[in-house]
Amino acid sequence: MSVDVSVIIPNYNCKQYLAKAISSVVKQSNVNVEIIVVDDGSTDGSLEWLKKAQQTFPQLVILEQENTGVVNVRNRAIGAAKAEYIAFLDADDYWTDDKLFEQLHYMKQHNDCVLSFTNYMHVNEAYEPIVDCFSFWPEFAKHIDKNDSGYQDLKSPMDLLIYANVIGTSSVMVKRSTINYIGRFDNALNSASDWDCWLKLARIGAVAFSPNVSMDYLMRVGSITANRTNRLNAMKEIVSRCKDDAGMFAQVKAQARILECYGEYYREIGNKFKALTTAAAAFTLFPHKRNLRHLLHDLKRSLSSSQN
Repeated sequence: MSVDVSVIIPNYNCKQYLAKAISSVVKQSNVNVEIIVVDDGSTDGSLEWLKKAQQTFPQLVILEQENTGVVNVRNRAIGAAKAEYIAFLDADDYWTDDKLFEQLHYMKQHNDCVLSFTNYMHVNEAYEPIVDCFSFWPEFAKHIDKNDSGYQDLKSPMDLLIYANVIGTSSVMVKRSTINYIGRFDNALNSASDWDCWLKLARIGAVAFSPNVSMDYLMRVGSITANRTNRLNAMKEIVSRCKDDAGMFAQVKAQARILECYGEYYREIGNKFKALTTAAAAFTLFPHKRNLRHLLHDLKRSLSSSQN
């Protein structure tokens, strides 16, 4: 049986979530899949669970390795993939039943499309909805044709994606040949290698999206996130790589976005003065409603501190 889509699932100590994720892949309608799970040195019994699951799901391919991180995991799985189309799914996320069929159909009908993604819902640990991604990024709204519920071509993708990374990795489908052409995910980056990859793909082909929520993204309490300073440094590096590929206004908004993220970092560590000055700089560069909200918040905190 030929494989339509290779589904790549990195796993590191996600045993409690694997059943839900893999079940959502197996339930995909009218698509033949292989499910490549790379176990990145788990110690929670994940590997043993996967080997038992393989007896029920013959489409499940298990790769084992010592812990090296998600970038190496995804790159290894891409190298092992058999299908021309690859979809990514993190072990604690899951899909709606028709996600792959609609996405694959669009990409096959539009051969110039090298990357497609969908809207997705943030959910809490009780799997209750919080907010969908596209609503969190109101600047993305003008790119959506409200009369079209299917996949839509993203106009000027570099100009949008350089400052608004609306792409959830678990919603993505790419062409295997194209992601191999750009060198897969960059191991040199300490963070945000997925964002860098989408930008590289957007340089060389068409990008499409669906406004439909086809994936749920689990917001895990206490989950391990990338070191904030590593992410900020990676963001600056990635934006600098795109200086010749995006318009001047988009680059200004990207710099404002970096400042916005620095402001978030300074708020987290309790540096009110730097949070305020950074928020002011972000608003000056890009007087967006969100930047204004941050600036007013930091002004109020600073005034309260000076009065105490």
